[in-house]
Amino acid sequence: MIVTPPALLVGRLGRRAAIRWAVAGGLVLAAKGAVTVLLLANFGWPFAGDQVLVEIPVVLVPAAAAVLLASRGVRPVLAVRVTAAGAFLGFFHAFTVKAETPNVFGYGALLLLATAALRALPPIRSRLGATVRMVAVVALVATGFGYGSFTSRWPERHTMAGTGHGHGQVAGPPVDVAGLTGPRVGEPDRSFTLTAAETPITLASGASVAAWTFNGQAPGPELRVRQGDLVQVTLVNRLPEEGVTLHWHGLDVPNAEDGVAGLTQDAVRPGGTHVYRFRAEQTGTYWYHTHQASSTAVVRGLFGALVVEPAARPADGLDLVVMSHVWPVGEEPRPAFGTADTLTRRTVAPGTPVRLRLVNTGNNTASDAETTTFALTGTPYRVDAIDGVQLHDPADLTGVRLPLATGGRYDLTFTMPEGPVHLADLAHSGGGLLLTPDGRGAPPPVTASGDFDPAVYGRPAPTPFTSSSRFDRRFTIVASDGVGFMDGALDLIQAFNGRIYPNVPAQMVREGDLVKMTLINRSRDNHPMHLHGHHALVLSANGRPVTGSPWWIDSLDMPPGTWFEIGFRADNPGLWMDHCHNLEHAAAGMMMHLGYEGVTTRFETGSATGNQPE
Repeated sequence: MIVTPPALLVGRLGRRAAIRWAVAGGLVLAAKGAVTVLLLANFGWPFAGDQVLVEIPVVLVPAAAAVLLASRGVRPVLAVRVTAAGAFLGFFHAFTVKAETPNVFGYGALLLLATAALRALPPIRSRLGATVRMVAVVALVATGFGYGSFTSRWPERHTMAGTGHGHGQVAGPPVDVAGLTGPRVGEPDRSFTLTAAETPITLASGASVAAWTFNGQAPGPELRVRQGDLVQVTLVNRLPEEGVTLHWHGLDVPNAEDGVAGLTQDAVRPGGTHVYRFRAEQTGTYWYHTHQASSTAVVRGLFGALVVEPAARPADGLDLVVMSHVWPVGEEPRPAFGTADTLTRRTVAPGTPVRLRLVNTGNNTASDAETTTFALTGTPYRVDAIDGVQLHDPADLTGVRLPLATGGRYDLTFTMPEGPVHLADLAHSGGGLLLTPDGRGAPPPVTASGDFDPAVYGRPAPTPFTSSSRFDRRFTIVASDGVGFMDGALDLIQAFNGRIYPNVPAQMVREGDLVKMTLINRSRDNHPMHLHGHHALVLSANGRPVTGSPWWIDSLDMPPGTWFEIGFRADNPGLWMDHCHNLEHAAAGMMMHLGYEGVTTRFETGSATGNQPE
């Protein structure tokens, strides 16, 4: 294959033709940028800003420079080189991970440097000159790759020391997370033991799963307690090699009880035990799972349901937890409710009050870009609670789809009718839960069309703060994707503010702060965001204020091209995980911390520690 050097190409085309091609190429690239801006403008400045500030200028400026150079009689090859430099930078920016704020000055400096380098290189007049140029290019690229690989390697030991974007130093001695425990004395009201072990399980279809289980079952035992109970859970690890912890997803326990390996404790090694104690202050639907190597361990079965009932006598009727999960069956992801990957029937008498506590424990394995979506057909129903928090005056729903964030929960309530009621995962035909008065009958047809929107559902009610309140701390978190280095390897990565764990600065607060976070998803994938230790109030969705019931979350679904404003009171001191609950994304570095100033941890992550907090 013969590569024609730019100088010879210009000589063959002629001066005017070369200029025309250079200008035309620049204009085409600029038009592409303009079209992109118009398309993204509907999403607002957070999505179109970098196009306006970076991608269009790095093409328009070289194109204009090419015209100027040509009009002044400068060699045509320089116009080609200038346009090529701009096109390269536009390509570079479009396909690499983007930070929270576009580095306009950095890209401008890179443009000038690239243009100067191209200008400084002499024309290729011999095979030796071509070889020298090729060696120089290869050396430059290799140096860049080597630097990126070296600087991206995860450390063998890393401590989240309570530093990042914050106010500054706090007076007084530091507080170790190990001291931020639940009650250490007193007889527990409810006591459980959960033993992690390797146990094969069989799904309803007969498919076998090489599962990891709690107490020999997956999902693990359902833990039901009353509000105000002092709960004690003893974790025993009988796995052959893997560590394990217990994280109480959505329950705002004291920091030392949160169960994050390398942050609030060391992973419990095989043969070890760990005791968790906390008071169950919040009613609602929650779940527990390991927070050690979760992208593998949760998928294989180390999870279960946690329900906190009111202190008074629970309501009569059917109160049923439905845990949606995707099991690894060979190379095939198998959706199921619990272990039921086929249709499950249950007899319920007409007139019975029913509460279905729907928990999404899946990992969006089938399609990272889509949310798991459910539908309930056969009766009007209400979404009575989201993420364990009761909604205000929810209305009856029929014919809507129910997208649910990974890690999120919906409580669905209705009165059992005379006919069958079907709860289904819309991506799994032939499965689901069928409630019937007599145990027979076929599932009613799924007629769902529009999506359930919590931002406009229910009626407003007073909240402790609003979007117009004075916030002590404001953070912007931008989820983006692109080409980058992760732990020494070049890959397609997911990032927060252009960085991946452990290099994402912690969001630092002081106890008592009112905090506002703006969450922006500029990536091509879905990101269900999960903040530990706090429930946050959703203030706006895609630039529109929430007009329905107060919408409190601990797991917020962020489809591509969406952004949310959330607020919370920093009233639970510690060092807390804040991460994407697509656990494969978390494992790839989509994790960060919410840190309280003055709080430190003795625990470490990294290959030498045995702790993997995702």
